[in-house]
Amino acid sequence: MTIASRRRIYWFLFLVAAASLAASGVLGVSVLAHKIDLSVLADSGAFHKGSFLGLAVDSARVTAVGLMAVAAFSSLCLAYILATFRKTVSSEIFFFSFWVLSLGLEALRLLVLRLAGGGYAVGTVIFVSRLVLGFRLAGLLSFFAASLYAAGFRNEKLGSALAVICFAAMTLAWAMPIDTGVHETGFLLRPGYRTMAVALAAVLALATVLDFFYASFSTGEHSYRVVALGAGLALAGQALVLAMWQPLAMLAGLALLFLGSWLLVSRLHAYYLWQ
Repeated sequence: MTIASRRRIYWFLFLVAAASLAASGVLGVSVLAHKIDLSVLADSGAFHKGSFLGLAVDSARVTAVGLMAVAAFSSLCLAYILATFRKTVSSEIFFFSFWVLSLGLEALRLLVLRLAGGGYAVGTVIFVSRLVLGFRLAGLLSFFAASLYAAGFRNEKLGSALAVICFAAMTLAWAMPIDTGVHETGFLLRPGYRTMAVALAAVLALATVLDFFYASFSTGEHSYRVVALGAGLALAGQALVLAMWQPLAMLAGLALLFLGSWLLVSRLHAYYLWQ
């Protein structure tokens, strides 16, 4: 893949992330301003109330703010990759960037809530929910692919590998049963086989971190240990942001996303510059 083609791809990813950020702002403000019907969450037992720093908060509005923040992270991280990728031609960063985009596309969860609260057809709500699940799985598989390249996998057809990842992710997302009457706290319709889906995500995350650690021994390059740490922190941050709605957990998840991603990208740049 040429430098020019990578530039076009990174520009595309950044523009999609920026569009997702803009959409999350519009929809997120609607949630914060009580302009979206939240009764679908209450009916599903997915609407929770709490307090933070003496202020009353609820799960819907904290989640909305979290999704806007994650979309902002996705745009900023992809902007940084776009501005610095000329330093290297790292396949790891190429696939990592798709994981970053998948985080920005989590903003589609706000659209799920808007469609469900607005009385749109159930089929449309299911379709968008499946898209989010598919993008999320594609992101995890892309991160795993990045670790495989670090561990020694060599296949110059990056586009073909990405196509296989997207096909597998969307196939699994569309094969997963969906409970059409129940929403999760994070706005999506509740998927079936939830335990299996969580286990698959955990296995992919663990394998990704272990691959980067293996790369530090197989290449003799200690930078990959920092990359492994960054991958672990970023994936832990993703898990917190996806699973929790409490403000402290959300803030911790965002901090881990920023720190882990910065460690991973900066150390990979530093490593490839010396090759």
